[in-house]
Amino acid sequence: MKRFVLLTGLILAFFTLKTEAQTTYTLDSTVVTARVIKDSLDIPWEIIWGPDSNIWVTERFGRVSRINPETGQTAVLLDMSDQVYERAETGMLGMVLHPDFSNNPHVFIAYTYVSNSSIRERVVRFNYSNDTLFPADTLIEDIPGNTTHVGCRLIILPDNTLLMSTGDAQNQALPLNKNSVVGKILRMNLDGSVPADNPNPNSVVWSYGHRNAQGLWLAPNGILYSSEHGPTTDDELNILKPAANYGWPRVHGLCDSPPEDAYCDTANVSEPLAIWTPTIAPSDIIWYDHPSIPEWRGKLLMTVLKDKSLIAFTFNATGDSVIRQTTYFQNQLQRLRDICVSPEGKVYLATSGDRWANDKPFTHTIVELSNDSYVSVNNITKDVEVRIGSNPLQVGKPLSVMLPPGLKGEFIISDLFGRDIYHTETIGKNSLDIRLGTGLYLWSVQLENGQRRGGRLLVHE
Repeated sequence: MKRFVLLTGLILAFFTLKTEAQTTYTLDSTVVTARVIKDSLDIPWEIIWGPDSNIWVTERFGRVSRINPETGQTAVLLDMSDQVYERAETGMLGMVLHPDFSNNPHVFIAYTYVSNSSIRERVVRFNYSNDTLFPADTLIEDIPGNTTHVGCRLIILPDNTLLMSTGDAQNQALPLNKNSVVGKILRMNLDGSVPADNPNPNSVVWSYGHRNAQGLWLAPNGILYSSEHGPTTDDELNILKPAANYGWPRVHGLCDSPPEDAYCDTANVSEPLAIWTPTIAPSDIIWYDHPSIPEWRGKLLMTVLKDKSLIAFTFNATGDSVIRQTTYFQNQLQRLRDICVSPEGKVYLATSGDRWANDKPFTHTIVELSNDSYVSVNNITKDVEVRIGSNPLQVGKPLSVMLPPGLKGEFIISDLFGRDIYHTETIGKNSLDIRLGTGLYLWSVQLENGQRRGGRLLVHE
């Protein structure tokens, strides 16, 4: 059955970015402030909100830095510009931090290099200590590359396996070849070994038939979404599943031509949730679930390069169909390469110039978008008391949330990267069976009177 697909341009919400360092803009009703927190970067490719409340960033020429979002102060953690191969779309690309970073200070980075005169990709685990990243272990290497179509987005799943996207490396014979790691989503353990429950227990290949996926995100609904570049038509938003075939190069976008229909019927091709023709060049995606910016809450946000925009997706109740997409900033900002969100609901965008070619290196920025009128955890009045207990909480024990009698609020638990992992409506005193693993979490209660309370929750054995 064909999916109902919304093409670009359903709803456009434009506003202009001025030349001042700080400007306010109105979305549907929320006024957000845009502030450049860091300039003079050279194609910031990955930005991550770190557990130290800093933004960790890779730059394509081979540098990893940590940036204080309040001051812009920058610490260079790694410089591999003499080892990383950077041309066109290649360089130092995807990065992800270990979810339990305080106990496992590991950083996983994907980058391109040259071996025997050929472009290759690898993923390396680095150890972090004293503001420095040290190479520790290579998870996978010798992945065939090219100057374009190298994918290289990374994400760690709750089961502590790592997903990596690889592009077709301009070799269309390989994405549908399950014996090749080109044009795939790869899944591996954090030591590079093959998970026993992979589709093929002897292969890191998890899904296949990909052209150039550069967005990966596991949403709170449990669905793994991906954004992918098409050729001159059919950019895609997909739901990723193990062993699934996404059709490239036999299928562009939907199965909507006689040759494609015939192949899709026999090869069980997974069709996209949304397509864009002409192409818009989708980059990374992230789930936004913070009350600070209501227009984006409970939506998937996608950064766009070619159209210089941000798209917010509204899904149906099961998350497997797009019912609305709203485009912000179209052709008003620079190319938007990446996105991250702080626990306070601030959105950060990595920009990379006006054109595909990097003809103005070291002129790119990270921009902060915030709702300054939102009442944050650190700026609340003391007239309402909210308590949780026990804290620390033992694994398997229920968590009590105590509000004043009759007062209602939304209780949220997120990880240290600001990703919501649990939320529920609570009234008065409640005992919640949350089933958290050991670690440190952030909790907050958004009260119906607009006030907000929050803090940290430690879960132990």
